[in-house]
Amino acid sequence: MPRKFQRVIVYIMIGTLILGGIFTGAAGLGIF
Repeated sequence: MPRKFQRVIVYIMIGTLILGGIFTGAAGLGIF
């Protein structure tokens, strides 16, 4: 597995966690 591809996977995982946290927080505050 190329190291560059591995780094992309890590960035995607981090981005997913951040977006998930934002949507969860917004839903918790009653925005959606």
